[in-house]
Amino acid sequence: MSDPTAATGLPSPAPRPHHQRKLSNYLLDKNLQLRYILLVTILSALIAGALGYMIYDQRRTASESIERDLQALTHDDASRADFGERIVSDLESDDQALIYKMVAVGLGLVVILGAYLVIMTHKVAGPLFKVSMYFDQMADGRLGTVTPLRRGDMLQDFFGDFKAMHESLRARASADVAAMEQAAAALREARGAAGAAARSPLDDALAALDHHVANRKRQLA
Repeated sequence: MSDPTAATGLPSPAPRPHHQRKLSNYLLDKNLQLRYILLVTILSALIAGALGYMIYDQRRTASESIERDLQALTHDDASRADFGERIVSDLESDDQALIYKMVAVGLGLVVILGAYLVIMTHKVAGPLFKVSMYFDQMADGRLGTVTPLRRGDMLQDFFGDFKAMHESLRARASADVAAMEQAAAALREARGAAGAAARSPLDDALAALDHHVANRKRQLA
């Protein structure tokens, strides 16, 4: 089958780059996110450990009660001693297996909770990181347009207030640029009406004003 782009003489479209998500993309503010994740994970591990110990303690208490009853029943009957020993051995094996299961479940929950916290803290750190970038741009005098947050990000109301403030500053700066352009045009008209042939300090002031206006327009782009 022939390539349709060959007939038109147009180049084939370039394949879209495949962006892979990395852990560093989710950890925008490592100090904040990792500290919060570590704190919540430790508290969750302590709570899970305490609950697991209570479950094991109840299980072990029940096993010991059964062992005492078996010893009382088989104390005078040697034929039942082997049966009692097998039951006791099975109970001990079950208690040991319960410990392994609780440890495995606890570790799995910690891993799942840690991954969930990375994603959730990213939804908070992302907007804060974005706002900090705009603050750096504003410190340099740049007042470009503010892009909205991603769907699902937190702090939507806070970012909305910041965007409204940024747009207000941008509108004020645009009005200042327009006023400076009008002033420069009026000064040029007055300079032309005066008909002075020699270069005056007003020409240097107009050149400086034009340079400043051009810089302000680039900062607003």
